[in-house]
Order: sequence, then structure tokens, then C-alpha cells
Amino acid sequence: MSIIAADQAESTAQSTETTYQYVREAEGIFRHTATKWLHERPTINGKRTWKSLKTKNLKLAKEEFRRRRSAEDRGENPYAEKQDPPAAEEKKKAASLVGDALRCYDEDDCPDRNRKKRPALMLAAEKANVEILLPFWDAVIPDDITIALCDKYHDKRVEEITRGEGDRTVDLELNTLRNALRWGCRCELIKHMPLPEGWPRYHTGTAVHHCREFMAHDADEVHQIASHLFRHGKSRVLGFQFVFENNTGLRTIEALRLRTDAEPFTEGWISPDGKSLCVRRAKGQSNVNPFVAVHDGLKEWLEAHKRWKEEFYPDSPWYFPSPYDPSQPADISALGHALCRLRKPSGRGKKKQPAKIKRKIISHGCRAFYVTVRRSHGISDVQIGWELGHTSLGRTLADVYGGVPPHWLIGDGPKMSWLPTGKRVWAETEELERTKPTVN
Repeated sequence: MSIIAADQAESTAQSTETTYQYVREAEGIFRHTATKWLHERPTINGKRTWKSLKTKNLKLAKEEFRRRRSAEDRGENPYAEKQDPPAAEEKKKAASLVGDALRCYDEDDCPDRNRKKRPALMLAAEKANVEILLPFWDAVIPDDITIALCDKYHDKRVEEITRGEGDRTVDLELNTLRNALRWGCRCELIKHMPLPEGWPRYHTGTAVHHCREFMAHDADEVHQIASHLFRHGKSRVLGFQFVFENNTGLRTIEALRLRTDAEPFTEGWISPDGKSLCVRRAKGQSNVNPFVAVHDGLKEWLEAHKRWKEEFYPDSPWYFPSPYDPSQPADISALGHALCRLRKPSGRGKKKQPAKIKRKIISHGCRAFYVTVRRSHGISDVQIGWELGHTSLGRTLADVYGGVPPHWLIGDGPKMSWLPTGKRVWAETEELERTKPTVN
């Protein structure tokens, strides 16, 4: 004879709620005598009913029973309808597109790997790359990213790029893509970074040019190039900046921070003995060597710069004031653009003038010039690296500025000078100003 069970208190008579027969297997768990499936009898919406535990195994049924009771204790409904699997998969797929990560990265102003704000120029470059990346990568699922897909993007972009071969440009754009995907992981848009074995690179080492290829050969050429900038009032500040960067090895962003009203041990302050100029290094190197040595060339520059600034920009606090707004420093790209213009012919028609300089000179070449002069005096790369703010024990200098002739290391170098053999560029300008006829 079968036992009709609802709970331990119920009678063993046939249930009036159902014609099926149940046998009690454990506390709150019952087996259907015909199908052998295990059930429970909860109260849902005020009505007692039967609910399958979806198993015939008593051990598994007990686990499911305890899971449901725990869910009720948390205030959850263990019998809620689960989302349709295809819909859930579609939602998961929609939330995992590369385009979502790119847009999130752009909307959050492209933070760096430490979640910090990027400098203005780098931020603008990252946002521009996002716009370029979106048409190709928008609908791609991160798990579908392969090296072959990156190759297809490279081939497509190389056809569109008109400047250079395009390999370096593609590498920079893919770097932005990796930054966006990393940010997507942090924002829980995607689960993990694709291509854990490594991303492809298209710009080969043989195509890399050391910046010393684009530096002045000696102090005479430094002042000869600066003389073209000194000929115009608004670009004279760039002439001073060009000579200064060659004499100090500072990056442009570091030079533009200097102030003539600097407090002690802040950017632009000169020590009482006149031998040290306080600076603040960029690229996280602010704690490495906060001073530049004032050698003979830099000493003359400081004296000339002081005379010029007191005459033309007495109220500006900056070493290199903007000629358009002296309350602000010169634009960070102004010197680079000026050097580029010197390589291009000027004027039109019969008045067209040849280029002022015959080869490419860049602002970062000033840093290479500083390294070369110091090496020519037998100074080791380890010391020069510390002078520039590096902590790599000279390895960075070899990678970026090329090797050093071995005989230079034993004091048999050319011992290049910081000063030209002829007149200083500012001396020529000051003499021209003194001899300029006055207008009544």
C-alpha cells in the first residue's frame, strides 16, 4: 500500500490535490512512485504545490533542496523563471564587442595603465586613434581577435595612409586598441585580454632612426640654425629654446616648465653658486637628478636670455613665453614646427627662397647633441644617463642615441664645445638691434 505524503503531519490517505502518489524519502523530499523523480512541496503565492527537484538521486535532491531554502533565506525566489538561453547569450555577446570597449575608453578620457589622466597631446592622439579604429573593430568580439585579423587591419590601413610606409602608424593604433581593451576589462565589459601570446608589430627595428641622425653636428651649426629663428621677433624665443635644449639635454616639456620667478628648489631656480639649474624631469623621472649643471655655454646663454627677457617680456614668469600670450609658455609643438618650416622653401614664383637648412633637424635631436658632447669628453653613459634622468645604467642611451666609439671612453674623443667658434647668435642679434636706425 502506497503512502500519500505532503509532510510528516499529513495522513497516509490519497491526496485530494493530485491523483499522483508520492513516497517520503527525506524531510521535505518525496519520490513520485510512477516516474521516480524527487519533489518537494513548497508554498508559492499562498498555495501549496509540488515542485520537481529535477533529479532521481537523493543526494543531489538534498543539495538542490538546501540551495532553494538558502535562496529563500536571502530573500530570493528560487522558482523564478530563468532567462531564455538564446536571449542571455545574445545579451552577453552584445556586451562583449570591441566597439563597446573603445567607446567606454573614449568617454572616460583614455586613462593610462595606472588609471591616471594622460597629457593633452597624448590624449588627443588616443581619441583620434579611437575614431580610426571603430569602423573596422566595432562589431568584433574580443575572443575573435587573432593575429590574422590584425594583419587584415594592417593591410587595410596601409592602403589609406599617405605619409610614410604606415607600419609605425598601425602599431600606434593597435596600441590604442590594447589600451581600450584593458580598460574594458577594468570596467567589466570584457572578461580577459585577447592574444595573451602577444600582439603583432609591423614597424621593424631596421626602420628605426636614431635621433642623433637629426641633431646639429656641432655648436657652430646649433647657432647657425638658431640664427634663422632669431631673425623674427616672434620666433626669437624659439631660437633661445633651441640653443637651451642643446646645452641642457632637457626635453621640450621640461624646458617649458621653467620660470624666472621660481622659488628655491623649484623649476627654473638657480643655486646661489650659479652652478646648478633646478628642473623637473618628465616621464615619471621627477625624483631623478633635479638639477642641470651650468657649464660655460649655458652660463653665457643665461646671461643673454636674461637681457632679452627683461627687454621684451619683463612681466612674463616663463623662461620661454608665448609671443601671443606672454602669461603662458610657448606651445609644446612650436619649436618642432619651426624647425620643419626651415627645411621648406619659402615664397612663390620668382621670389621663392630656398630652404634655410638642408637636412632634417628635430627638437629631440637637441638631447642627442647633449649626449654626444658629453661622450666626446670621455663621460660614461652611466653618468650621462643620470644627468638626463635615466636610471637604466646607460642602456637607454645606447638604444636611443646609438653606441659610443670605444676610444672616446679613454679620453681620446674630440672634446666638442658648447660654444661656437664665431659670434654667438644672440650677440649678432644684439649688435643688429644697437645699429638699427631710429625713426623720428
